[in-house]
Amino acid sequence: MIKNQTLEETSLRPLNSEVSTAGRVVSFRRMGNVAFCHIQDSFGKIQVCFRRDDMGGSDIYKPLVSEIIIGCHIQVKGVIWDTSTGERSILVHQAKVLNRPMRGIPSTFYGVADDEVRLRKRYLETSIDLEAAAVFRLRSKIISTIRQVLDEKKFLEVDTPMLASQASGAMARPFVTHHNALDKDLYLRIAPETHLKMMMVGGFDKIYELGRSFRNEGLDRSHLQEFLSLEWYMAYADYQDNKELFNHFLDTLLIRLGFQNESVKWGDHDLNFAKIPTVKYRDLFSRAGLTSPDSMSASEADEIFKKKIRPTLIQPVYVEDYPAHMSPMAARKGDDSSTVEQWQLIVGGWEIVKCYTELVDPVLQRTLLEEQAAQKAGGDEETMMLDEGFLEALEYGCPPCSGLGIGVERLICILANKQSLREITFFPMMG
Repeated sequence: MIKNQTLEETSLRPLNSEVSTAGRVVSFRRMGNVAFCHIQDSFGKIQVCFRRDDMGGSDIYKPLVSEIIIGCHIQVKGVIWDTSTGERSILVHQAKVLNRPMRGIPSTFYGVADDEVRLRKRYLETSIDLEAAAVFRLRSKIISTIRQVLDEKKFLEVDTPMLASQASGAMARPFVTHHNALDKDLYLRIAPETHLKMMMVGGFDKIYELGRSFRNEGLDRSHLQEFLSLEWYMAYADYQDNKELFNHFLDTLLIRLGFQNESVKWGDHDLNFAKIPTVKYRDLFSRAGLTSPDSMSASEADEIFKKKIRPTLIQPVYVEDYPAHMSPMAARKGDDSSTVEQWQLIVGGWEIVKCYTELVDPVLQRTLLEEQAAQKAGGDEETMMLDEGFLEALEYGCPPCSGLGIGVERLICILANKQSLREITFFPMMG
């Protein structure tokens, strides 16, 4: 075994204890018969001291320190030791260079100065910058915690197709690919919604999927063409039941991630996730002195909301009860057929979560999707396709249910105190 302890574990060992570890050299200086370097892994950094007499003499010491360069990976064995300045270090007895880079890595002092290089070659940044690496460790922890919370609530994790004959479940422009063996065009999924609802028909009452979706959209700081989404569905529940569950989910997530008092620092803002208020969608238009969204097309109302209203909603807020013509897959309110049972969580001007009571009436759903298909035939590329397989499944009977979708990377971006999804994506799409 090359490495017995991470550098974080190594730094916590008591003085004079034997250690064996490895890492990348990020600094190096030699002073005759003594040399110092810092080695780093994804968990931490520690100083290493090479002394000729502790390593068995010049025949061992000199060839080793001559081989070490910044960026190489080394294995060291020795004892925990504090320097005269009090810096916790490893006093080396044995060492071996494991790998020498062909290209020089960036300086730990200056980092990767060019933003485009930093995004295209993220490995250069995280190889030397522990804070940058910590973002991706946080990302991993958030994803694993999401699964823990839902598993504890007895949800079943499932997976559904990423290739489909219809792009359904959301209003978005899809990516198109071609299946050679079948000689037919297929679509990368824009959402897993219809397949998950088909599983509800199949008797799975509490399910979730954490996976990739793809939308052929523009590039900006809040959009990725390939993104990670979480969708969950719960039978015999409506959108208010799902809001209650989501509040529990969010509270638990923040506590387990170590956020105190449900407060999150994001840029210049202290975002308060305790007791999130609710406002009505139409009321936001009225307060802004805008025309009622009922008099606009769905795309017009959505565009105005995105450009003029949503950017003003920095603190977390639930926006609920949307005009019915804006959500063809959401259930109408029992006392108001012009309104759907839907809410969105807006944070920092971004849509983070969308939830609604699902429309399970197969007749009405067919009518609404046929209207969507007609609009698509008329040139609207972001309307939904007619998915006959989904409609047939509904005819066998879907239980009353509520579904919820989360843009996981947007949530990660908020919790990591970053302003762009590219900052929390190791391999962002670049032009």
